[in-house]
Amino acid sequence: MNMFKNFALCFGAFLLVGGVSAQFKGLVVEEIDNKGLVPGKTYRVYAQMEAEGDVVDAIFGDGEDYLEVKSTAPFFQHERGGNSANELQRADVQSIDGLAYDSWVTIGYEDNYMNALTAFLMDFSEFETGEKLYTNNGAWFVTPDMRQAAAGPDGRLLIMQLTTEGDITGRINLHGRTRPLPRPNEPDSLSPRLIDERNIPIEIRN
Repeated sequence: MNMFKNFALCFGAFLLVGGVSAQFKGLVVEEIDNKGLVPGKTYRVYAQMEAEGDVVDAIFGDGEDYLEVKSTAPFFQHERGGNSANELQRADVQSIDGLAYDSWVTIGYEDNYMNALTAFLMDFSEFETGEKLYTNNGAWFVTPDMRQAAAGPDGRLLIMQLTTEGDITGRINLHGRTRPLPRPNEPDSLSPRLIDERNIPIEIRN
């Protein structure tokens, strides 16, 4: 069995959730001002959920639906940076020029402070040289009980930062759960519901 499927099945058992929900609304991209300290433009990509408290616990690719994020120009990778946000020391980000605009993946948090992010079978070797981010059998994730996995009042959850001079395209898959909702035909009984969204397109024109 595909290794990521084993991982997803374990998450499904842990969550004890129901069927697929439409709580995921799409991706939101915001450009942040990098003050010209690094080449290109810096974008933050957010998962837009339906409501505060909805959870994203994994961004993944598997044998059925791969994950790929690529650019027509290299992704900026700072020499002191990391492939994921939990590798970035907060003090370094605040003191080293350009490090705040490194390219990385995450769930919720932008540096290492209280960041429990884990990479599962992810090969970042191409990404760390500025090339594409790709997996057909891996994920970055946090356990769904972590605060960083839950969307805030605006329903958004940060999943990556990308800096490049090129146009960005790709697709990702997202796993999570809703905040507790009434079960069908049981209005007094609350439980979370599974979110399993696949082939979510990414397109950012520079």
